[in-house]
Amino acid sequence: MSKTVLNTINSEQSQRDLLEQASLGNAEAGFQWVLQSEQQRQAQSDEDAQKRVDLLVQASNQNYAAASTLLGQWHLLGHYVPQDVQSAILFFQHAAKLNDALAHLELFHIARKGIVETLNSQQGLVHLQQAVQLNHPEAIHIYAEALLNQDAKKSQQLLLDNYLNHQYQSSLKLFVQYEGFNQDEVQRQLENLATNDSFACALLAFHYLKNDELEKAFKYAHIAQEQNDAYGCYVRALLEQKSKDGSSEIAQAFFLKAANNGHVESAYIVAVELLKQSDITTNEAEKNALRQQAFTLMQQAALAGNKDAQYSFAQCLRHGLGTEKDAQLGLQWLERAAQNHHRDAQFELSMLLPIEHAQHIPLLMEAAKNGHIQAMLCMAIYEQRLNNIEDMLKWLHQAKDAHSARAHFLLAQIYRDGTGVEADAKESVEFLKQAADLGDIDAYFELFKAYKDGLGVRKNKKTASKYLDLAKQNQHIEAASIEY
Repeated sequence: MSKTVLNTINSEQSQRDLLEQASLGNAEAGFQWVLQSEQQRQAQSDEDAQKRVDLLVQASNQNYAAASTLLGQWHLLGHYVPQDVQSAILFFQHAAKLNDALAHLELFHIARKGIVETLNSQQGLVHLQQAVQLNHPEAIHIYAEALLNQDAKKSQQLLLDNYLNHQYQSSLKLFVQYEGFNQDEVQRQLENLATNDSFACALLAFHYLKNDELEKAFKYAHIAQEQNDAYGCYVRALLEQKSKDGSSEIAQAFFLKAANNGHVESAYIVAVELLKQSDITTNEAEKNALRQQAFTLMQQAALAGNKDAQYSFAQCLRHGLGTEKDAQLGLQWLERAAQNHHRDAQFELSMLLPIEHAQHIPLLMEAAKNGHIQAMLCMAIYEQRLNNIEDMLKWLHQAKDAHSARAHFLLAQIYRDGTGVEADAKESVEFLKQAADLGDIDAYFELFKAYKDGLGVRKNKKTASKYLDLAKQNQHIEAASIEY
């Protein structure tokens, strides 16, 4: 019997044991059963989802703090329960009274975002301090980060201690990457740690890579990857990519080694590369094998919280890349990516919802705020329909600043027609020129008319002909029938 099969059998037995103990009122067993179930797969039915919620509520009612915190997180995300920040706060507050550090940290995050009036920034800082006192590594890291510009020396020591005491890798990363620290001291501390710490060794390699000291970087990256340090393997891959004599195959092999040792970003990088390879190959068996391997790695990165991987994993499920099509599960992962602030996921999810749906506009707005150009244009159209001209112009200018050809074209129309602004033919032509430079086909045709008729510019037959030809070359329907 294979090791994989044995592990599966043992896992199923463990699940049954936990569920039996939970039925006898064991709060911790119920919580652990839910955790294990979530790690394996999201609930596949409303009944299964409700079972998980009920077990957490049961544990929460028995003052099992971690269950209350998880319920708070689910209410925050709308996972199996209605999305409700106030309910989330109540669960977090219950857990915080039981000295759960993570609950204090969640309350701090809510307060910092300013999404509710019942929890202000000052109260949030109190919760952060409580989490720090309870030695929560992430809270200590956030506190140290907040001190960077106020007391760099204290911040530097907090970050180093947080790594030494809790092995919180993000703190050592910031310790190395923040340029406001004494770099000689940073290097000295790293070199001391690197003698018997593979992650510090990997960070030292990255430190040298950043400073273009490639020989030293290679030395420490090699040591770290030999000890199977995930970050060390990742840095070794970056070095291979940067080397003029580097091999893309060797770089890919180190990314894969990093992924196999738990480096999330590397898992995503390898998965993307495998999907690219699958698009090139004409051998169907090889194509399927590459996609299956990519699917497994994408799932690994998605489960670890990488939002790009979550979005791509959703696409794999929805389109059947490396797996059977599963539209419902794909939609769940699209939602998870959107909750993780992935702008493409937010936009795509908003487009899948009917316009009257309560989440359509909020998702569209979040995508726009996160820099999704098409979402900005959609928000501009939405505000125009509501006659909110100021907000319409705000979104169009944001899209313009992001080099959207269409935004330039729409602004040209607005200044031509005087919609919410003073009509200005010259300004309209300037926007048309910028839109044309970015490849907008309609702008080519409008510039033809402007130069032909002298609208905002002096008439110029040669320039008019140039823009008409560009419009024709790009299959502009009106332009195709004009002889000039």
